Amino acid sequence: MIICISGYTGSGKTTVGELLAKELGIRHIAHSYKDFASGKENVINVIKKADSRFAKDFDSQVVKEAKKQDCVVTTWLGPWLIKDATLRIWLNASLESRAKRIARDKGMSVAKAKKYVMEKDKLTAAHFKRIYKIDLADHSQFDAEINTEKYKPKEIASIIAYLSIEKSKRRFD
Repeated sequence: MIICISGYTGSGKTTVGELLAKELGIRHIAHSYKDFASGKENVINVIKKADSRFAKDFDSQVVKEAKKQDCVVTTWLGPWLIKDATLRIWLNASLESRAKRIARDKGMSVAKAKKYVMEKDKLTAAHFKRIYKIDLADHSQFDAEINTEKYKPKEIASIIAYLSIEKSKRRFD
């Protein structure tokens, strides 16, 4: 079972993924370009520097890891690149809500976080469009979209767990 969760910056991917993996007793794979940001360098600078080779090497490692065992993958491109994913979920929330989450997590003002989120999302979308021809706004391959402003993270994890069980049952019918 491979459950892929995606969404824009601050949508709740990592938080929900951790809770879901714990609920299902499976591994959580949350590799991110954040892993390459060091010191004062932020992830926006990593995105700006990432060339096609870097991105494809990074993403191939995520896919390889996901195929090893049952897992929850919370990376931007998991739903597009992991062809045999059991379930694909898109998490969404308003820009204002996502900025508030980022402001809280990074200890910055909401105004600064909003600017950061908009820039990061724009750069990330352009990056993936250039490298993979993937349109992050196209959610046609997703099994479900969940508004993370409407539910608590634990509730979202439970919803996704239920969906994964129901979808897995259908594979064996």
